[in-house]
Amino acid sequence: MRGVYECWARGDFSQGDVFDREIEFDMTEWPEGSRTRGLEGMRRMWLGVLSAWEEFRAEPREYLADGEHVVVLTHVRARGQGSGLEIEADTATMWTLEDGRVIRLGLYWDTAKALEDAGLAP
Repeated sequence: MRGVYECWARGDFSQGDVFDREIEFDMTEWPEGSRTRGLEGMRRMWLGVLSAWEEFRAEPREYLADGEHVVVLTHVRARGQGSGLEIEADTATMWTLEDGRVIRLGLYWDTAKALEDAGLAP
């Protein structure tokens, strides 16, 4: 999973063999509030998000697993395209696995909500 984050920062979605062809890509917990299905839909939606940023980096900080879910706590740093506005935020990604493939990828602005949804909340 670590390498996936590095590739995504460059807009590279070539690791398709990790994901189920009909993956659910859910960003409803992010300010954009959208969801799509399938590898091509995931690629298009993520490239749309990246297009707003001159620079975007999500650094995985911690991996927490429970059954079918892996929650990756990340630190995001970004600089706005044109505006130069810089942001930093702690976010989370919940990977849901089935038969060794990712069937759902949920991006969360609220890390506590990701942990709760994955059954990992304290």
